Amino acid sequence: MKNKVKIIAEAGINHNGNFENVIKLIDIANDAQADYIKFQLFNTDQFINGDFKYKNKDYDYKKISNRFKSLEFSLEKWKKAIKYAKKKGIKIFFSIFDSKSVNYLERLNIKIIKIPSGEINNFELLKKVNKKKYKIILSTGMSNLREIKKALSYLNNCEVILLHCVSEYPTFSPNLNNIKILKKKFKKEVGYSDHTTDIITPALSVMIGANYIEKHFTYNKDQKIGDHNFSLEPKELKKMVKNIRLAEMSGGLNKRLITKKEKKLQFFSRKGLYFKKDKFKGEKIEYSDLKILRPQGYLSVDKINYIKGKRLKKDVKRLSPIKISYIKMS
Repeated sequence: MKNKVKIIAEAGINHNGNFENVIKLIDIANDAQADYIKFQLFNTDQFINGDFKYKNKDYDYKKISNRFKSLEFSLEKWKKAIKYAKKKGIKIFFSIFDSKSVNYLERLNIKIIKIPSGEINNFELLKKVNKKKYKIILSTGMSNLREIKKALSYLNNCEVILLHCVSEYPTFSPNLNNIKILKKKFKKEVGYSDHTTDIITPALSVMIGANYIEKHFTYNKDQKIGDHNFSLEPKELKKMVKNIRLAEMSGGLNKRLITKKEKKLQFFSRKGLYFKKDKFKGEKIEYSDLKILRPQGYLSVDKINYIKGKRLKKDVKRLSPIKISYIKMS
């Protein structure tokens, strides 16, 4: 079967500002047979206020701003990455965080973009991408249904895929039934952006109905800075992809179907009708004459009331298969 669930290997900023790591991450995602690899595209000065003062020491915005500036790449570098990914056979796209990055997309010839959860109420950004008629993957972490509906109203020119997301890093309660809620409410394709640390939850989301899966990965999770600690390592990413494909295949069709192998097995697993003793032409078939045994043979057990009280056209030996053509129906 053709894969319908699209797998997005989320590299994000796990390149640490080193372009060699970008290439390394592309290779890992391609080797795992993901459909897409996604990075983050941003202009820090349009994205973060480095002068903002906050009482919590864990949120030093000057430090955060400098960190993000160190993670930016030139347009030429991203063009090189896109060319390399195309050569490898994997598609590349970006999460965007500011209007300037939207302008970059045209120069990069990218037609699909991710609107991350934190930008869902950035209506100026949504209006700008709506004019471009991009294919949008809209993440819904931290958002209620009203906010999602509002965001979609600004993206009416775009094909939009919604991603159910819990914006906790890591996530312990993924609330996968929200996939069904979003599908029912908005009548759109819905995927799942997974922040759990395991490789099973994405496959479970496919069984719930997810059409897209996004999962963070890295080349080495033993790093303190960034998203590495809740990201999958290369072997884990491969296993996750295999689990998703297994879940996709296991889901099967949306209709009841008996396979050819099952039809063959009916002969051996179901029971048929046999005579307990020799019966002769013209004799009436009584219930007490019949024995119910495997294999099914020619006359299945559900035909018992169909032949009871009828007469035989020919002699039939004890325990030999009974055929319907042996029975006088009138």
